[in-house]
Amino acid sequence: MEALVVMKIIKHCSQTYPTTATGSLLGMESNGTLEITNSFPFPTIDASMADAREDSIQNLAAAAPRAKANTMYQNEMIRWLREVNVDANNAGWYTSTSMGNFINANTIENQFFYQKEPNEKTVALVYDVSRSVQGSLSLRAFRLSPLFITSFKENKFTTDM
Repeated sequence: MEALVVMKIIKHCSQTYPTTATGSLLGMESNGTLEITNSFPFPTIDASMADAREDSIQNLAAAAPRAKANTMYQNEMIRWLREVNVDANNAGWYTSTSMGNFINANTIENQFFYQKEPNEKTVALVYDVSRSVQGSLSLRAFRLSPLFITSFKENKFTTDM
């Protein structure tokens, strides 16, 4: 991944902290390696339009990668980037977290949205703002396993399990 992309993600996530930041990753697969070459943030949640409770705003922000308006926004951004010859293939999404607290229904549903087929090469990139402030960059990539995708499609997975 290019350093500029990492810096853009860090800046976006740090500016929105403690609210969850999400965005799109762009790139291409080359020789079996997914190369992330660009990113852009999803539009921010307008607190005046959302329920005023902080947890409601957090849930809207966390679900942003699969929101219909953001899907349209992402498709439009990709179209514009292609017009100026920028790598514009969807490579996944990114999100921010605090103290490693990110595995929840929104994260799973977002990644499933991007990785519906086992052979799709998309990732979820997680930047931990609070751990990174402590001195070491905390940026990790995740994918769902083919077995999990099959189970999720067949409704055999619940958060209770």
